[in-house]
Amino acid sequence: MTGELWWVPSAIVLGVVCVVVALLVGLARRRTSARERALAEATAERSRVASIALVRADDLVEANADELAFAVAQFGEGATRDFAAALALSTRQLKEAFALQQKLDDGIPDSETERRRWTEQIAQLADEATTRLQAQTRDFSSRRGLERDAPLLLEKLQRRLDRVADRVAAGAASLARLSRTYSASALASIGDNAGRAQAALGEAHAATDAAAAQLAADTARPVGDQLQAAEHGLFRAGKLLDAIETGEDRLHLGFAALARALDAADVELAEARTLRDAHEEPDARVDLNRVIAEADAALGELRRSARLSDPAADLAGLRETMDGLDVIRSDARNRQLRLDNARGALSGALLAVRSQLTVTRDFITGQPGQVGADARTRLAESERQLTLALAETDPVAALDGARRAMTLATDADALARFDVR
Repeated sequence: MTGELWWVPSAIVLGVVCVVVALLVGLARRRTSARERALAEATAERSRVASIALVRADDLVEANADELAFAVAQFGEGATRDFAAALALSTRQLKEAFALQQKLDDGIPDSETERRRWTEQIAQLADEATTRLQAQTRDFSSRRGLERDAPLLLEKLQRRLDRVADRVAAGAASLARLSRTYSASALASIGDNAGRAQAALGEAHAATDAAAAQLAADTARPVGDQLQAAEHGLFRAGKLLDAIETGEDRLHLGFAALARALDAADVELAEARTLRDAHEEPDARVDLNRVIAEADAALGELRRSARLSDPAADLAGLRETMDGLDVIRSDARNRQLRLDNARGALSGALLAVRSQLTVTRDFITGQPGQVGADARTRLAESERQLTLALAETDPVAALDGARRAMTLATDADALARFDVR
């Protein structure tokens, strides 16, 4: 009886385990099935998109074959060579795409990986062919519009030629005027712009003359290339002339900045001269004299009336000169400040060492025979250092001597009191 009861809980546990396993297996199968359905749907969508792209590209190739024939008749084979090459390449890509589509449609089983790869290749080939041919179609549509409006465009170009010719003359006059103020290095970036603009204008003139002659002859030959050449020539001339105007503004701004920098340099030089005249150290005055003379010479050269300026280079050179002056001036200021500070501290140091010497001397004198030679030696050296400090003309050296005397005096006092104890 007991054995039978023992098997009852075991059976229940086993049943629960089986149920759980069955649930897990069912859930895994449902998840796998859901993934498979999602993957199949994605593959079907990619296949649909690729088929649409393939059909669109095939229609476009057919249409562009006729378009190319019309373009050759209108513009000639030379002007349509790129169009023909684009059509040939797109046709080859389309054949490759159809071959891949056939592999997808035949009865031979394909793996899912192969079907995805071939579908992506079909879409890519069709899109590339479509994009290439659409670009060519837009280009030749633009050319046809250009040919259609050629008389009006030619008239506008001829009016622009006159305006640009006036600008070329003004640009040449500006460069001539600038050359009287600025050096060749300052004008290097724009110095030959008027000549280059004149050459570009000449090319534009030649192109418009050729287009006008062709239109006057009433031939079927296109004039779009001549009109575009004229447009490009006018564009290049305009950019070159714009650069002259921009360069002139830049030079004038630089020249004004140089004038302000020269005025500021005058102020710095005046401060340097004041410092030199008041400085106590001969070496510092010599150094200041040297950099002041260099700065004076540099400013004089920059202000020379007949001199041609390069504002950017002149500003850089002036700044370098004034930086050298500033280094020496700062050093001289620090040295003078050190002297002034030492002079201010010296009187206090002398008062302190004299007081300490008096205290120490009185203590030793009041203890005859009890203070040893060490204390008395330091006292004597302290008095000697004080004498040297009083005779020193350099306040820094005098302060150092007074401080040495103070150290010796305090040492002498400590040794004396130790001897007495």
